[in-house]
Amino acid sequence: MLLRRFSYPGFTLIELLTVIAILGILAAIVISTVSGARNSANRAQTKAQFNQWAVAMELFRQEYGFYPDIAVGGKVEPTRFASELTGRTLAGTAVTGSTANRKGFNFYTISTSDLDAAGTHLSDAFGNTEIGVRIDTNRDGLINGSDTGSWVAVAGLDGTFSPTTTDDAVPTSGVRAKGVFYSAGLGHDANDLVLSWR
Repeated sequence: MLLRRFSYPGFTLIELLTVIAILGILAAIVISTVSGARNSANRAQTKAQFNQWAVAMELFRQEYGFYPDIAVGGKVEPTRFASELTGRTLAGTAVTGSTANRKGFNFYTISTSDLDAAGTHLSDAFGNTEIGVRIDTNRDGLINGSDTGSWVAVAGLDGTFSPTTTDDAVPTSGVRAKGVFYSAGLGHDANDLVLSWR
């Protein structure tokens, strides 16, 4: 009696491993591309957010003749920011009591994208809640050592970082602006800083 062998179509082990390796390489490329695009989008969103904040500060100054006090130790303080620039609390209720925005004008509208997940702190698009601020207090159009305050460090993922003249974040002559904001961005090193002026 003659036995017949049947051949079943299929992939060999080598072919399967090759396909898996190719899929792994493609996945790595796609993940790094998506991550880079997300980082760029977050940087752009944060810069736009900071520029809107600077405009609100300038609108306040035009109305009252001075900049609002929205910081503690060189970092944006959420309660002060909300009361001075919106006339409301972070929760949206009208501010009662002492505030420099005595007319209760709304110079800026805080949206959910301005807040952390809990809705209790201002944050950038990366989720950083420590946001530095500097104001041209002497109104010479330049933020430098002659203005009140200093460049403070803001917390990032891997440490705290501050813009300096040595890393070219701050020109030696100062920053030509009336008000600037900055955060740690992705937060791995000083190169990740998001600066409203650059």
